[in-house]
Amino acid sequence: MLFSNFWLNMINLNISDLKYFNIKIILGFLALICFFSTLNIVPPLDRDESRYIQATVQMLETKDFVNINFLESPRLKKPPGIYWLQAISAVGIKNIFFLDSVPIWAFRIPSAIGASVSIWVTFLLGQFLFGRAQGLIAALLLMSSPIVIMESHIAKTDSVLLALFLCALYILVKIVFYEDKKLPKPSDITVFAFWIIMSFTFLIKGPIALVILLLTIISYKVLKEPINFKDLKPIMGIILFMLIILPWFILINSGNNNDVLFNTIKKDMLLKLVSVQESHGAPPGSYLLSSMLTAWPIALFIIPSALWCFKNKDNKSVKFLLCSLIPSWLFFEIIPTKLLHYVLPLLPSFAILTAAMIISSVKGIKFRSISENYIFKFLSALPFLGGAIIAAGIIYIGNRYGEGLTLSILLIASIYLFSSFLCGYFLYIKSFIKAALVVIICNIIALKLLIILIPNQLQKIWISERIYSQIQDKNLSEVFLLLGYSEPSLIFRLGSQTKIVSSNNEAIDLILNKKINYIIIEKFYLDQFKKLSEKNGIVINAIGNSILGFNYSKGKNVEVIVMYLNQ
Repeated sequence: MLFSNFWLNMINLNISDLKYFNIKIILGFLALICFFSTLNIVPPLDRDESRYIQATVQMLETKDFVNINFLESPRLKKPPGIYWLQAISAVGIKNIFFLDSVPIWAFRIPSAIGASVSIWVTFLLGQFLFGRAQGLIAALLLMSSPIVIMESHIAKTDSVLLALFLCALYILVKIVFYEDKKLPKPSDITVFAFWIIMSFTFLIKGPIALVILLLTIISYKVLKEPINFKDLKPIMGIILFMLIILPWFILINSGNNNDVLFNTIKKDMLLKLVSVQESHGAPPGSYLLSSMLTAWPIALFIIPSALWCFKNKDNKSVKFLLCSLIPSWLFFEIIPTKLLHYVLPLLPSFAILTAAMIISSVKGIKFRSISENYIFKFLSALPFLGGAIIAAGIIYIGNRYGEGLTLSILLIASIYLFSSFLCGYFLYIKSFIKAALVVIICNIIALKLLIILIPNQLQKIWISERIYSQIQDKNLSEVFLLLGYSEPSLIFRLGSQTKIVSSNNEAIDLILNKKINYIIIEKFYLDQFKKLSEKNGIVINAIGNSILGFNYSKGKNVEVIVMYLNQ
């Protein structure tokens, strides 16, 4: 009854009739469905997620919560915040449920919580700046975005960073707008909470949130809008910020990882600003185009939202959100290194502006008269193609890496096709609220079906899981040597004693010196390895069939064999 009334109120825009408590229940239930219910379905992903998880595992094994390592190599690409959160989650889940080992979903809990907090703060932010209806629609648009649901299921930094950044942005908005909203001046505790949260964002992913908020404040001041910097208490705030972040850097610099830390800062932060790193390059405009897929529910309305923002550019709330969105978006478009999640912190502002446009399209006569132009109507409907492209991508993945056009593949693709064309129609007739409801509902359903049904059909890409399954079937618990295929997901499954080598000669030396009895070897290296083994008196035997699959991290097909070594 609650949910049926909810959607009826949405369609009729009677959102003000929804009780605040009911909105909490609705958003909480949807967050549980979208972010928590399927955390254990997808196997460990390569490469970042498995690196984060393995480093956290080693942190727990060694009880060293300062020095972050992946096997025997320091891993200082990111500060320790996310590893600490994952460690707390892993230990908590293991103890609460009396488990012998930590399940994969325990490491993903911080990301799911981060996504849930982000949805709630987006609602609060939209409600504060525009109204309850705008806040609720913005929260639902963000919740149903593929990249948000995807990041909530991956044990890494981005969902947590999004939540912390939004909390800081919400406090900043209260500081900037308290006079306009005729509210009491934010207390010192609130202001210092802003700086504490900003220090946490730094401990999660470095200066990303700082850069976005700095660009927001500078661009807002350039537009001659008032920001009283004294309200931010910058001197005390910066001192508090430094007191929180400096201890870890001091401890790292006092150890053996001083050079590693500075080399990492140089490569992972500074060099990304001037050159392509780790083959993650793309031209300017890539984020705008990719958002048609990764943020499809929001990007679906990009043209009417852009027009509405232009017509309302003197509105202070619109101006502030544009300052939080456009300068940072341009910054990310300009830097050569690009990854889809870099613009994730900008999507809530995009969603709130979109929600404000949707409400205005129903209530604003001026906006409706402008949008009657046929060219505008046609262009507004074009982003519906994003759903069709997603459907085509799902069909391609099923054919290329799965079991072909299965019923589940066709079902999910059909949902995307149906919703995209229906949204195109609603966009053309300017019924933006109906388009929003269709895309939100269909996207959530399709994405959940995708996570539930498709991973088991993609055995070709789960090479590490198939190797691990073969090892479990043989009840092997030895130290394994990896030659060739050595993805982090396999290392996480095999354990921290796993050894990696890059050549046959190195493999033979390690086998002889460390008395290693098992090797997992890529077929490319096998012939030479057999010759060197025979020469050194090592008898090798495969313990099962070779495993063929597609290594999506390197974009190539591989064949891997697990072998027993009798010296």
